[in-house]
Amino acid sequence: MTELSQSGSTEEIAPESMTGLLEEVLREFAEPAPDADPLHVELLTSEILGEWWDAGDDLADELVAYATAAPEPDLLAAPLAALRALATTTEQREAAGLALEKLGLTEPAWAAGLGQVTVGECWQTADVYGDESSVLCVFGTGESEHGLLVSISYARFGGWADEAAIISSPAEVVSELRTQAADSEDLVTFERITPARAHRLLEDAFAGTERQDEPEITDDYVRFRALALARTRALPEPEPAEAPSGLSPEAGAAVIDEFFRDTDAEDTEAARACVLRLIEFGVAHDPRRPLRVGPAKLVSFVDAVDDGEIELTDEQDEAIADVLPAWARWGASRDGLPEQAVELLLEAVDERLYERTLDGESSVYLADVEDLDEANLPDLLARRQFAVPSVYTEIGDEEVELDPSDPVQRRLLVIGEYPEFQDSLAEDGSDDDAFRVITAYATVVDQLWDNEPPEVWQAAQRLADQGLERHEVLDTLAGVLEELLEPSEGEDEDLEFDVDEYLNAVDDLGQNA
Repeated sequence: MTELSQSGSTEEIAPESMTGLLEEVLREFAEPAPDADPLHVELLTSEILGEWWDAGDDLADELVAYATAAPEPDLLAAPLAALRALATTTEQREAAGLALEKLGLTEPAWAAGLGQVTVGECWQTADVYGDESSVLCVFGTGESEHGLLVSISYARFGGWADEAAIISSPAEVVSELRTQAADSEDLVTFERITPARAHRLLEDAFAGTERQDEPEITDDYVRFRALALARTRALPEPEPAEAPSGLSPEAGAAVIDEFFRDTDAEDTEAARACVLRLIEFGVAHDPRRPLRVGPAKLVSFVDAVDDGEIELTDEQDEAIADVLPAWARWGASRDGLPEQAVELLLEAVDERLYERTLDGESSVYLADVEDLDEANLPDLLARRQFAVPSVYTEIGDEEVELDPSDPVQRRLLVIGEYPEFQDSLAEDGSDDDAFRVITAYATVVDQLWDNEPPEVWQAAQRLADQGLERHEVLDTLAGVLEELLEPSEGEDEDLEFDVDEYLNAVDDLGQNA
């Protein structure tokens, strides 16, 4: 979109620069009738604002500024009324209200109902570690009610919201959360909290998200962000913020001495530096409970080390393998965690430390693996490295490193293995033979990567056991699939195949030595 003036002067905003924005906004707000449900309009507005925010291009200021110079300002009554209630900054909401007042525009009937809610019950779930929490607030609008459900992570940034959603049946969600807590064997609590407490939790969590340049959030967070912030503002004044506990250098030194006195961790200079970094990480990212331990928090510490955010010497880095499990056990004892929670904590720490033992090249093959099973790891690596033996390929005359866990980049790695097809594919993409061959090879590689169906990897192993080289195995598997590929019946140019027929053919491969 053409860059707009940031001065706020309507004379400096070129009307043509607003054309695309106006067309989009007016098209969206033409949908709800004047007597539409205000919640429907709020959801619509929140989605628009979320798209702008996600794109890093908050256009609310420009839209409000342009309204006073628009040739047909009446058309902007609906979006301005929506921004007055849903814009995410006080300045934007006030500016939209002033523009409506200045222009004397007639607002849709639904405008009076925006933000008009009554506050109902508020609930909170929390895991036993303090790593994760969810807050549910119920709001009434006339005879109906809806809820705001927000997921909060306390592993970093003092707590931040990674998911938010407006739900239509809060009573059902309350029942589900209560049941989940009851079935958690004391690993999750569920309790009713005051609206003031909910306001504090949500306000702090949203602030934690906004402090991040690229927060890891869900699509629902983007979609419901503006409305979630508006509902948070509708809650009573937040309770006072809990002050950070703080740890003076002297107190930190005392903690380090206590840790080595109470544990069997080897007391070395490097190990002491590791413990100091753990304390500093807690002070920076969990200021109210800097010594708290939890799976997500300790994994985040290791991630920060591996990402270079926390700098360690080689000796200090090696000491992590000894210090972190001892710190987890010691912290769990301090926090009074139940035995099952301690076991799960240590499992998470061991798994994260085990990941560090893998060399850097192997780790790229595990980027999309959420639950790493150490027992199955050798087969997983063997299968994926067989499918994609290298993460480097040539594109044009330049060698590039690609991510094999990304399907698009994985396909480029496959194409890179077959340079004889690159030119024909690059010209106009119309070489049917090249497209068919590459499709077969790329599909087989995807099947091996995901182990779906598992019969493909089983056949590959049988063929390899008979002495076939990797490229010969892939040639055989791709050849079987290529024979079965047929154009799809839709309008697109995709290829499809009969899965059962394919699996029968694959099962026959390598059976007769």
